[in-house]
Amino acid sequence: MQSKRKWIIRSAVLTTLMLATYGSGRLYYHLTGGFTESNIIYEELPYESKWEVAALSSEEKIRLLSILAQEYHYLGKGCQSYVFSSQDDQYVIKFFKYQRFRPQPWWEMVGLFPWFEEYRQKKIAQKKRKLDTAFASWKLAYEELQEETGVCYVHFNKSPEWQKNLVIYDKLGLKHTLPLDQLEFMVQKKGTMLCDALLSFKAEGNLAEAKQLIDRLLSLILSEYQRGYADNDHALMQNTGIFQGRPMHIDVGQFIKNSIVKDPQIYRQELYSKMWKFRHWLHQEYPALGEYTESQVAQIIGPAFHSMQPELNKGDVARIPFE
Repeated sequence: MQSKRKWIIRSAVLTTLMLATYGSGRLYYHLTGGFTESNIIYEELPYESKWEVAALSSEEKIRLLSILAQEYHYLGKGCQSYVFSSQDDQYVIKFFKYQRFRPQPWWEMVGLFPWFEEYRQKKIAQKKRKLDTAFASWKLAYEELQEETGVCYVHFNKSPEWQKNLVIYDKLGLKHTLPLDQLEFMVQKKGTMLCDALLSFKAEGNLAEAKQLIDRLLSLILSEYQRGYADNDHALMQNTGIFQGRPMHIDVGQFIKNSIVKDPQIYRQELYSKMWKFRHWLHQEYPALGEYTESQVAQIIGPAFHSMQPELNKGDVARIPFE
């Protein structure tokens, strides 16, 4: 009986410690958003010429430097990046969450075992492909889709070009001074979330402006398809913002360029899938606008609209590859 009682006490203590450790970790993650400087620094990332972008003009560089002269405060995080908002609330800067893209340190130790080496190399190659895809998407957004994405600048290869530190504040309000030349980042205009803008129109009783915004959104997406661009991320509501009354893509991590997107059969299915959850949200939250959006999408797609089913992406699996 005595030994059984001791075993119960030890089990209870061990369970309590495990729960406390897990709880502390979750609390820390909640408080910090998972941000640490080490998570946005990838010292071993090699230089690759394909990630170079055209040099800025003197005027463009002066303008960008004025944007980067501000302090930035933690705004949020996505699957790929941490996001910080400028002091004037007009821009964001994004840094890659490299804990998702680089090999784990313990892989080197386990790699000593031959039976694990093949798996380790496969995972390393997989992470490199994901990072290359994200880089390619950011570069495409900057070089060919600035109007549609609001991307002002991207920086991939480490260089002594800027010789500037950026001051940011994390979710806890702690100050960090970052050497921009040693980091990969994006500067982008800051937009109001699409759904928030539409609910504001609803509160104001301004259905006409809301319809106009839907027209602009559909025109934006169709224009991209017809030029061979597509966003493999179908999360329209989470990835669309409004800047100065016009829609723009605020998440640009899964853009591709491929001529097959110009095929009406392809882009109509893409449009249907992209608008699927958004249309359901509108019917629930803003029925009058939901009916209007439904009719506009149906008009674009044609008779096939009524028999279509959404084909949604899952995770990082891209439906349409780079050409």
